[in-house]
Amino acid sequence: MLLSDYNMTTSNLDKYLRLRGKNKDLYYFQMRTPKGLQFLVKKATILESLKTSDLRVARKKRDEILSQMKHLEETALGDEYNFFHDKYSDLSKEDLYWAREKLSNELREQYPWAGHREQGDNPDASKEEMAEIDAMNVLLGGNKPDNYKLTLKQAMRKAWEYKTEPPYAHKTKLAHSKSVEKFEIFMGKQDVQVDTIKRRHARDFKLYLENLKDAKGKRICSNASIQRHFSDLSVSWKWARDDEEFDTQNPFEKHGISKTLGQKSYLSWHIDDLRQIIELMKHPFDKLPIFIAWYTGSRLGECLSVRPEDIYEGTDEITEEKIWVVAIKPDDEKRKFISDEDKSAKNKNARRIVPIHKDLLEPLKEFKKSNTGFPHAEPNKYSKLFARKKKKIVNPHNELSRQYAFHSIRSNTATNFERAGVLEGIAARVIGHSTTGVTMSFGLYSDGVTYTKALEDINKLPTL
Repeated sequence: MLLSDYNMTTSNLDKYLRLRGKNKDLYYFQMRTPKGLQFLVKKATILESLKTSDLRVARKKRDEILSQMKHLEETALGDEYNFFHDKYSDLSKEDLYWAREKLSNELREQYPWAGHREQGDNPDASKEEMAEIDAMNVLLGGNKPDNYKLTLKQAMRKAWEYKTEPPYAHKTKLAHSKSVEKFEIFMGKQDVQVDTIKRRHARDFKLYLENLKDAKGKRICSNASIQRHFSDLSVSWKWARDDEEFDTQNPFEKHGISKTLGQKSYLSWHIDDLRQIIELMKHPFDKLPIFIAWYTGSRLGECLSVRPEDIYEGTDEITEEKIWVVAIKPDDEKRKFISDEDKSAKNKNARRIVPIHKDLLEPLKEFKKSNTGFPHAEPNKYSKLFARKKKKIVNPHNELSRQYAFHSIRSNTATNFERAGVLEGIAARVIGHSTTGVTMSFGLYSDGVTYTKALEDINKLPTL
């Protein structure tokens, strides 16, 4: 049984907890050793004192142990050699030599028939046991056996493990996994050793993706998708190259994949089509991101990053007039960006404070007063909601396609600013375009453009 098979339920909150000791007053953690950890623990049962008589503390410590064990199992399972290599790498040559001799003697006693013609049906040493011996041999100067060289999947997981500042987001990991899976399908095997991947394999993989078609004969992978797959695979390949120190050209680089080829740009919405989507939204705070995007040009991740406390009265530096503003992706070290796809908003210029359009003020005040946040706070969930409502538009003015998405609203805002004769520098600050030498907020470092002047131009935007 694997550790992942062990689950806590509300009816069994005290699982793996046992009262022991002289007076039966100390809690112990006790469980049968999971299959994935048996070769490490080498005991049938794990028993550890939690050094507390408080049940709540015991439960917390139990959960910490289970979490550590799960991580250990996921790290070691299928990658036993590297696990043992890391485990013994800090030992001195002398200590390592005697550790190997001790383990070798134990294996000879346990498998005395190994290597003899009369072995018959008697078992060999396990894969885990041989991995431990092989890791010791390599650390003592031997060559690494080919069967332990990193596979693409192992390299991918190692890259995740070592990328901590900031760590890979769950969505990014899913994308990496998908790319590796597609390459494995193309290669016809699950464990592709990284050092065996040639440039011709990558070139043929590109052709394979370009020729994938759905039932209607439509191409499945756009050039942008192919480029993402190659970028993901390149990350895993580079990690393996650095770890195993082989010196060859990255097979996933420089294939001349144009991201724009076959990729359509976003088109501005017809205002009546967008109004239909708003009407179809049941919750008022599901409507709000659309209004924020319309009056600020914000991306979806930026709209959903707005918290009640980000809506407040700012002070104009010249007139000292109080102006309601909204902080979009404020500079707060404790908060992470919601959307990993929002690459252009990760620099300091995109954290901006924008005066609030007169028609957006009341909805934002209601949002601030509620102090509840958005009902669909994750970009992927909101995107799916928006797409479902888009399909329900009756008699659309434009033939709807992927070119009409939430991100299209940003095009509306830019166009509306242009039609209203608003200076490009001011429009850029509102929308969040990266403009060289120009801050994205208004006031001290904004070339004299204050909240009052900015609000005057923002109020030129048409009412949605």
